[in-house]
Amino acid sequence: MPYVPLFVRVERVVIVGDGRVAERKARTLIDLGVDVTVVAPEEPEWSRDLPVKFVRRRVEGPEDLPEADLYVVATDDPDLNSRLERELSLVNRVDTSRPKVRFPSVLRCGDAVLAISTGKPRVTRALRMIAAELLGPILKKAAELPEDARKWSLERVIDELTGVRR
Repeated sequence: MPYVPLFVRVERVVIVGDGRVAERKARTLIDLGVDVTVVAPEEPEWSRDLPVKFVRRRVEGPEDLPEADLYVVATDDPDLNSRLERELSLVNRVDTSRPKVRFPSVLRCGDAVLAISTGKPRVTRALRMIAAELLGPILKKAAELPEDARKWSLERVIDELTGVRR
């Protein structure tokens, strides 16, 4: 089954789990302006330093979770992770290399967002670093273009971004 690249507007995310991966996902989502709720049997220390809601609860199924636009399943129970992935709509399952929803590595400047995904986290991260070096200044210019740039020709947009007049 292929992956379809798309951007989804997400306001509320529930993260199930309390480990390092859950923390990393929470930080990424908070940086993107998402309202994050962490559900776990015990409150992780890292959650006290972040603007997240915490729900102390042992999760046995979807019925134990608050409603959200996206779920991040980061528990150490593969059976629970599999059940949640099957029964919830949008789920990023962290214990598999082929989740239904994959988080890309993001290079962001204002409303200009470049997302990169390879399925290999270190390769993806390296590509993002290379993209930042090569495309960072152009991404910054893209974020600064006026709203009416939507109506410009492709050639004009390229000229504005590269500074090259053809």
